[in-house]
Amino acid sequence: MKKSFTYLFSMAIILISIASCKKNKEEPIDTTINYSAGMVLKWNEAGMQAVAKIKGAPPMSESRIYAMLNLAMHDALNNIVQKYDTYALSGAADKDADPDAAVAQAAHDVLVSLLPAQQNTDDSLLTICLAGVTAGSGKEKGIAMGKAAAKAMIDKRANDGAATAQYPFTPGTLPGEYRATPPFDMPPFNGFVSLPGWGKVQPFSLASASQFRAAAPYSINSLEYTTDFNEIKTMGCMGCTARSADQTQIGLFWLDNIPLSWNRIARSLIVEKKLNGWKAARMLALLQMAEADANISAFDGKFFYKFWRPITAIRLGDLDGNPNTTGDAAWNLLAPPTPPAPDYPSNHAIDGGAAAEVLKSYFNTDAVSFSASSNALPGVTRNFNNFSDAAREVSLSRIYVGFHFRNAVMEGEAQGRKVGNYIFEHCLKEK
Repeated sequence: MKKSFTYLFSMAIILISIASCKKNKEEPIDTTINYSAGMVLKWNEAGMQAVAKIKGAPPMSESRIYAMLNLAMHDALNNIVQKYDTYALSGAADKDADPDAAVAQAAHDVLVSLLPAQQNTDDSLLTICLAGVTAGSGKEKGIAMGKAAAKAMIDKRANDGAATAQYPFTPGTLPGEYRATPPFDMPPFNGFVSLPGWGKVQPFSLASASQFRAAAPYSINSLEYTTDFNEIKTMGCMGCTARSADQTQIGLFWLDNIPLSWNRIARSLIVEKKLNGWKAARMLALLQMAEADANISAFDGKFFYKFWRPITAIRLGDLDGNPNTTGDAAWNLLAPPTPPAPDYPSNHAIDGGAAAEVLKSYFNTDAVSFSASSNALPGVTRNFNNFSDAAREVSLSRIYVGFHFRNAVMEGEAQGRKVGNYIFEHCLKEK
């Protein structure tokens, strides 16, 4: 009896083991776990380099390029293994497509479509990248997947309003109303204002550009305005003695394009945290979609309220009807020229708030330490213990360089956080 029980028990163990092995063999291997983020980072960097070559392109149009590029790579990967919701391409699933080929082709095609003058550079990089992929049906399927992801992205954004966002703007004449700032108020610019129609561009995810529009700015006769007027007059001027050396560095450091700045931060975290390709592509896509919608939201508010810039306000301070402001016709800011668009809300601050909120949500904590560099101050590194502190520095930097009143940056940062939170909660969700 004992022998019989031992035999039956042994046979049961063998049968269970066979069944377990058979089940494991039938289950598909999740290739996303060990897939390197290398190709995603390579083409993300190619996008940064391509944008850097554009002469005079405003940050708003740059953010659109970054968003389209990174979303296309994300969509290509998530039609191979469907880890996250896609943005433009769905229903093209092909688990046998090579992910490196798909990412490279998707990124290449988007960049060539948006920046055709740089096609030779992008073609060369694509040739190098595809040469490293093993020949065969997987490679061919990957190339086809990349082409499909890029086409879906380009088609989705083809008539989003970006091409018609630049048109003549009629300046205001009353105190508090925006008018062109130096040197855009004189030849050869003749009153140029940057992209007054960018707030009409179709957002990538928001229901509308005005979804989180900030409340109206203060009256120029208010105590709050007077306080902000005096602050930037003494903190944002060229040669201000009230501004510390660190505040001066902060102002100059964040003169960089903010979507670019936060893209570099995200790249460093991808490497440090050893994120795989699928996770890296999702992070970059969420970040740049949030930056693009933040820019659209900012310009919606700017040209809805049309509030004047500090340099105009201070030079006309004796004519504004506010008895508590004192004008200075010779006042100039730390880092001229003032960007040619209205003050409220601050585009920089909205971008910073949106980026911080996306990364905080992605890592499920604000307490992530990182370093940031700047093209505006080469060789300078600033260190942070959390995303919120970096976003606040971005906001305050616009006071220190003389670009924005405090109200514009504080309301802008709060608006950006709403945009970032919405993007993370509604887009590219895990399956």
